[in-house]
Amino acid sequence: MDVIRPRGPRTLTPTDAEPQPAPPFLRQSPDAKLYRTRRQRRARLIARAALGLAGLVAFAGLVFGTRWFLLHSGRFNIAKTDVTKTEHASYAELKRLADRARGRNIFTFDLARLQNDLEKVRWVKSAVVRRVLPDRLMVGIEERTPRGLALVHGRVSVIDEEGTAIDLYTGAGKLETFPIFTGLDDLRASRARDQVTRGFDFVHYLEGSHPGFLAEISEIDLARDDRIGLTLNGGGPIVRVHPTDYASNLDRWLEMRDWLQGHLGGGAYVDLRFKDRIVWQPVGAKKTG
Repeated sequence: MDVIRPRGPRTLTPTDAEPQPAPPFLRQSPDAKLYRTRRQRRARLIARAALGLAGLVAFAGLVFGTRWFLLHSGRFNIAKTDVTKTEHASYAELKRLADRARGRNIFTFDLARLQNDLEKVRWVKSAVVRRVLPDRLMVGIEERTPRGLALVHGRVSVIDEEGTAIDLYTGAGKLETFPIFTGLDDLRASRARDQVTRGFDFVHYLEGSHPGFLAEISEIDLARDDRIGLTLNGGGPIVRVHPTDYASNLDRWLEMRDWLQGHLGGGAYVDLRFKDRIVWQPVGAKKTG
């Protein structure tokens, strides 16, 4: 026989119960959530900034420490200087100037000042100074090349291609037969260089066309822009040559100069600058030009 139990109220278990909303005082408002998010973001930014600052301080410390070591360590004091060998410039003087750097820190030593002092030595055209770590200096010297002779302030000097006086001429060497450039003392430096360039160009022309006549010339006057004046070893009149057209009347005059000397006697000068015309100025006549 089945027993029928009366239905009564059902007791719900916690799992069967519907979720209950949190009490109002436990709920997080939207403003609070925004504030919390901003605070977390700010904290992250501060942490990153602090980390970057720490890295920067560490790097600065490393740089400072390295710099102090390089500038104060005896390992980087100059112990040796090497100077290239020279042909004309005094090697002893160049070495003495370079050795003034010994014992000085290789990074703080003034290379430009040493270079300037080296370039004041006679025959030195340029100097280059280089550091060789940890403790050496290399000095390269370029010497001036003697190209000719010039009368400078009353003394015959060896000059380079720019007309710079290098040294007093001693009367020996390859320049023994080279004509002496004159008339440069009163010219501005830039104009003197131009005139020296013209003088060398004229000499090169004669070397190629009239080497015999070049050997007869003792002086080449470059004082004037409108002419080149030649003084010959054997005396006779000054020969005025065109400043650019060197060949003007030169061959014709060389052919007839003995005849002119024999028939007209000594002359003050002979002028070859005019087209198809040779001007002979007798001694004592009124000068022109």
